Amino acid sequence: RTPEVVILSAEAFDRLAATDAAEGTLDLGAVVRSESPTTNAIGYLQGSDPAAGTLLIPAPWDHIGVRRGGVVMYGANDDASGVAAVIELARALAADGQPRRSILFAAYGSEELGLLGSQYFAEHPPVPLTDIVANLEIEMIGQQDPKMPAGVMMMTGFARSHFGTLMKERGALIAPDLYPEQNFFQRSDNYQLALQGIVAHTISGWAVTPTYHTPEDTIANLNLPFMTAAIQSLVEPLRWLANSDVRPQWTAEGRPTRD
Repeated sequence: RTPEVVILSAEAFDRLAATDAAEGTLDLGAVVRSESPTTNAIGYLQGSDPAAGTLLIPAPWDHIGVRRGGVVMYGANDDASGVAAVIELARALAADGQPRRSILFAAYGSEELGLLGSQYFAEHPPVPLTDIVANLEIEMIGQQDPKMPAGVMMMTGFARSHFGTLMKERGALIAPDLYPEQNFFQRSDNYQLALQGIVAHTISGWAVTPTYHTPEDTIANLNLPFMTAAIQSLVEPLRWLANSDVRPQWTAEGRPTRD
């Protein structure tokens, strides 16, 4: 189906957000409808055992474009950093030859418009969803949260499954999300897969970085040594998972529902 998205101006959004009522009315004036294509890109490393399942390693590739007055929003951290991580992990894991499990690398379009690319992926998967043993989304790893231990990324919904613990035990520089009240687990592309029952999480370096959705989100403001070490720390844990029998599981109340 074609998703319908209403985009409000900053002023209209602020007026709506300022209302205390559970329901509100906003006069939008003339509504202009536009249609444009979006694209998901995928790469597939076929495993040697068709019954072993598939690992999914994605990132959103879009950003928010050019704003009023011609201001360019570059999106170096959000999420060129995640796309770079997916590409480098694909390069490293493919260099080992054929893994036991297949690995699907994906770059989703239209994440900023409402997780549309990952929604389409979940509704039209290139492999059966029951074959996907785990999903590791990578987003905004170009800067590190100063509240985290040096070199460590955060994983959204860490306590919802055993996936993070399995990765951390094998060298992944990850820890629980510091901002559970922000609901980042539900706000990234991993959630579309989690709703299908797949153990799916997002890792990031600093989810509330000051450059978020600003013109200052440029390569000059990336912490490249942190980003490099973060990506490198994921290689061995993912290599292990791609060649093991282990399938990450939800905790007793970790799996989300549409309710």
